[in-house]
Amino acid sequence: MTDWRTGVYLDVASLLQTPQYPARLRDEIGLTTAVLSFAGTLPQEIAQQTPFAQSPPADGQIADLVLRHMEGQAVDAREFPLAAASAGPGVRASGDDAGFRKAVDRLKSEGLDVWLCGGSWTERRLMYCPSREATTVWFEAVCAHWASAYGVDGIDLTHARFPMGSFPLGLFGCTCESCALAADEMGYDMAEMIAALRSARTQLQRLDGRRLGEVVRMGLGFFDIIQALGVQPGLIAWLRFRAELIARGLQRFRAAAKSANPDIFFGSDTYPASMALTVGHDLGRWGEFADFASPLVSHISAFTCDTLTTWAKFLQAEIGDSLSAADALATIYRFTGYDGIGLPETYDGFGDAAELAYRVPVDDLVLRDLAKTRLYLPEGLPSFPIIHGTGWPRAAIDRIVSEARRLGHNGIIWQGTDELIA
Repeated sequence: MTDWRTGVYLDVASLLQTPQYPARLRDEIGLTTAVLSFAGTLPQEIAQQTPFAQSPPADGQIADLVLRHMEGQAVDAREFPLAAASAGPGVRASGDDAGFRKAVDRLKSEGLDVWLCGGSWTERRLMYCPSREATTVWFEAVCAHWASAYGVDGIDLTHARFPMGSFPLGLFGCTCESCALAADEMGYDMAEMIAALRSARTQLQRLDGRRLGEVVRMGLGFFDIIQALGVQPGLIAWLRFRAELIARGLQRFRAAAKSANPDIFFGSDTYPASMALTVGHDLGRWGEFADFASPLVSHISAFTCDTLTTWAKFLQAEIGDSLSAADALATIYRFTGYDGIGLPETYDGFGDAAELAYRVPVDDLVLRDLAKTRLYLPEGLPSFPIIHGTGWPRAAIDRIVSEARRLGHNGIIWQGTDELIA
C-alpha cells in the first residue's frame, strides 16, 4: 500500500451495475480505498434509539428537532420529506443490509480498504440541532454500529456541519432553548450573541454602496470589516460557539466508534477553508475528534460559487441600489479571500452549474482552499482532498493533484473518474 491514498466514492447500486469498476480503478489509477455510502439497515436495538417519536415521523416531530433561526422559526420545511423517509437523523429507513455487506466483502476481496460513508446533522438545507442530547445519543449508537458490524476499515462522516453557506438562514441558527443551555454550559451568552448579529446587520444596512465599492477596489482589510460592521465580541463568540458544538458532538461520535472498534479510522469531510467557520468547522481543532480530514473542495457550485453569488445579492438587498452587482461580488470575493483569481464580475458570468468548471479558474479556486486547509489543520493529521474526476478540465485536475502533494496533503478521494480512465 502506497503512502499516497487514492480513494473513490461508491454506492452499492453502481457496484451492481459495473462490478468490475473498482478493480479497473485499482489497476489504472492506483485505487487504494473505496468510500462506500451506507445502504444497510440498522438492527432493532440501534433503530429504537432514534429521537423520532414514531416512524415515519410527523412534520411537527421533525420541526421540534431541527435547527431554529434566531427569530424562532424552524429553518426550511422543504426538506421534511427527506427526514420522513429516515429511521433517524442521517440514516435512511430503507436499505439492504445483506447487499451492503456483500458490497463491502467484494471491495475488500479486491485488496481495497473500505470506509463507510455515513450521514450526520445536515440534510441539504435541513439540520438537526446539534445540542439535542437525544440526537447525539442516536449518532453515538449508529457510529458504534457502523464501526463494528461490517468489517470496514474506516468511517468517513459527511454533513457534520451547519447548513451550507449558500443557504443564508443557516447562519442564524440554532438559537433554541437547548442551544441556549449549551451556550451557558460552555461559557457563552446566547442573548449577547443574538444582539451582536442584529447589530452587525443594522450597521451593514447603513453603509453607502458606492463608497463601499470604492474602498473594496482600493483594498478592504480585516480591520476595515471590523469597523464597517461595528463587530461586537458576541459575533465572534457566535462563530466560536457553533464550532464548539460541532466539535463536542464529533468527539462523542468518535469515542463511541472507537469504543466499539479501537482500530477504526474515523474522520470527516471539511468545508472549504475560506468559509469553514460559517458551517461550524474549526480546522485547527480537527485532531481533537478525527484521525483524518477530507477537505471537500469538489462542490465548487453549491459550496463556493453559489455562496459567493448569494451573499453578493444579500449585500445588494441590504445596502440598496447604490451597490452595483460588480462591487457586491468584489466585496464578497475580498471578504472570503477569493479575490485576485479572475472570478466573474457578473452573476451571469457563472453560467450553469454543469459548465461552471470551464467558466471559473477551478484549479486556482480549489488550490486556494487546499493551501489554507493544510495551514489550519493540525500538523501531521492526514488530509485527503475530495475533488472531481468528472466534468473538470484534465489540465486543472492534474495541477490540483500535483499541488496537493506539494502542499502536504496525503492523497485524493475522487468524485467521478471519467477524466481519469480511458
